[in-house]
Amino acid sequence: MRIHVKLFSLIREICGHSEFSLDFGGRTVGELWLHLEQQHPALRPLRASRAIAVNRQHAHEEHFLQEGDEVAFFPPVSGG
Repeated sequence: MRIHVKLFSLIREICGHSEFSLDFGGRTVGELWLHLEQQHPALRPLRASRAIAVNRQHAHEEHFLQEGDEVAFFPPVSGG
């Protein structure tokens, strides 16, 4: 299935680009993240604290992807 991926802040810096389209053979957002980790091992420490959106709605790793979905990954955010 073809999906569109958007990366923000530190995740964007690690991967070297802010967005791309991908022919993805997996089923879930978690599998997509693991695919990105395989290409960019520096992402591993961010897994537990990153945020996910699918089609601009908050999502979890178990979310099943569909053709044409837009998936966004955000690094942890802190502030006061």
